[in-house]
Amino acid sequence: MIQYRTIFPALILFLIFAGSAAAVMPPEHYARMAENSRIRATAVVDSVEVLETTKESTRKKVVFSLRHDFGMEVPEIFSGICFSVDWPWQKPMAGGTIYFYPEKGDLVFVTVAADGGHITSYTYLDENLETLFVGNPDRIRFGMGNAHLEL
Repeated sequence: MIQYRTIFPALILFLIFAGSAAAVMPPEHYARMAENSRIRATAVVDSVEVLETTKESTRKKVVFSLRHDFGMEVPEIFSGICFSVDWPWQKPMAGGTIYFYPEKGDLVFVTVAADGGHITSYTYLDENLETLFVGNPDRIRFGMGNAHLEL
């Protein structure tokens, strides 16, 4: 005979822990991903190509033209993959995905795991902010999908 008093609490605990396993990671996780990326650069978005649209999100390939690298061997043209939620009917799943919204012509400070890999941070710049990033590489700090200068 099944004892519901035993199974029900176990089921509740399972659902709580299963849900938390897919939760957003701590900010340090995203900062480490950006810090460990092989590409760290200021760049301009050349193109954005939709690779796949699902009920959860849109997967995109973003092609960049290098403006300034930060001591790494970054190709003049490189790419990265990101996810966006572009439509009202898309319902993102619970989890640690950070969504980016690149557009052609964006001037950004970007980190990419490796050429063609996942974008780990994407920070919008203007000419003045780009100058500050380039002039203060030791003050660049990472957060959840973006970068800032520590003053």
